[in-house]
Amino acid sequence: MVNRLLKARTPYRDKPRSQKWMWCLPLVVAFLGLALTQKRAIDLMGVCVALLLFAFLVNRPGGALIALVIILPLESIVFGLLYGLHVPAGFLHPLSAYKELLAGVILVAGLRHIRDTGKKLDRIDIALLLYVGVVTIYLIVPHLFSIYAPNQWSPRFLAYRSDVGYVLIFFGARHAPISPRVKDRFLQVVLGMGAFAAAVGLYQRIAPASFANFVINTAHVATYQTNVLGLDPTVAARNLVYVTTLNPLHITSIFLSPYDFGDYLDIVVAVAAVRIAQNRRSPFNYIVLAASMACLYFTQSRSNGIAAAIILVLIALPTARSPVEGRLRLIGALLVAAVLVVPSLSGSRYIGNASANQSSQGHIFEIEDGLGIIYYVPLGLGLGQQPGVANRFAGLSSLINDGDVSDNLITQVADELGLQALLPWLFMMGFILWEFKRRGGLGDEFAAIAGFGFLAIVIAGQYHHVFLTFPVPWTLWAGAGLALSVVEPGSIREKTSSASSYPAWAGVR
Repeated sequence: MVNRLLKARTPYRDKPRSQKWMWCLPLVVAFLGLALTQKRAIDLMGVCVALLLFAFLVNRPGGALIALVIILPLESIVFGLLYGLHVPAGFLHPLSAYKELLAGVILVAGLRHIRDTGKKLDRIDIALLLYVGVVTIYLIVPHLFSIYAPNQWSPRFLAYRSDVGYVLIFFGARHAPISPRVKDRFLQVVLGMGAFAAAVGLYQRIAPASFANFVINTAHVATYQTNVLGLDPTVAARNLVYVTTLNPLHITSIFLSPYDFGDYLDIVVAVAAVRIAQNRRSPFNYIVLAASMACLYFTQSRSNGIAAAIILVLIALPTARSPVEGRLRLIGALLVAAVLVVPSLSGSRYIGNASANQSSQGHIFEIEDGLGIIYYVPLGLGLGQQPGVANRFAGLSSLINDGDVSDNLITQVADELGLQALLPWLFMMGFILWEFKRRGGLGDEFAAIAGFGFLAIVIAGQYHHVFLTFPVPWTLWAGAGLALSVVEPGSIREKTSSASSYPAWAGVR
């Protein structure tokens, strides 16, 4: 009787919901077509495509992360080529926000997993969020800490993306439900991209004029930066100075900067060297290591060369968990490299070169200037007063010596954001390095690789900026987040058991 009454009172409970509202869609589209200008219509379509792509990828953070680290090193060349093929600037400019979209996917996936599992944050997360909080306050209330902070929104937003983007990617990758197999794919991608970049770098070494012609006239990188990204022509020319300066030559490869290229090669060296030390006998590891070391020499970046040498010595040192045969193979490869390289060091930028000595003195002065700013302006010059941003906007660069505060990753944070941001940033860095050491000591190969790569960048960062661009820091910190993941593999399987139809690259098995 009760069942009959319930059925009688809910006669339409099994019927699908009415979809008559869909007949209004043509009217909505027609109205938008008449009301919007062509530019606004293109922007609206771009937003819709971005939302659809975000919805598709948010359950596939592993795929988003792998796509991000593949595209980042190629961005300047690929987008320049597309512009040279007459792809409209109105399409390319919003498309260049792909990295923010993919980073947002990883971050949202991590936040959702924290919400679903109720997992508590640890000391790394707390220090990270404190740092992000300070920078966010600087973004919203620019003059709370400093009278020198720019009033314009654009420089503050660009600096915020640069200062906070890499740590948010780390946070998302650390908490997102990403399969352990993505770690293997990540290492394969880094080695593959390193091999490709090294091959391009060696080509540049052999034919520098041809490479410069390709970048300027075939890939149209300079015109892309001015016409699409809106950079001042002098800034675009400064960005390509190492490509167009053939004597002395500092190879740049696809990164268009010897320092970014050297930073990326330090990460590649860490991957290849640890895999060799763990007795991985693939010839590819040896080829990539040799090509990377050769390119490091040709970049003429001493800080990157020193960083690579330090981590190679540390990797070759005996430990309880490193196979003897693997370490002997690595030591043998390093001895062969030393025999080839050491005789050519005398008189080079590395040893006994007058221009190198002058450059070293310049680094010392810049670091002293950075320390002086901390002393006189302990709360920082303000968000946006950083290298790479200040010199793009009139009225900012003159304040801090053409936008170059200090060639040091530590003083740069303090100079721009003040001690209130530097302290949580230093705690975050210390906690991360300690966790790398702990997990690597327990036999976690991926943590050891990420830790040595992280250490190399920190060493190189004592003499030039390492976290202000995107290809190197976002790749490095994404790998660090994977290495220090707090997600249990079992929770991934439970959460994604119904997603067995996802493609293999999605990373949600």
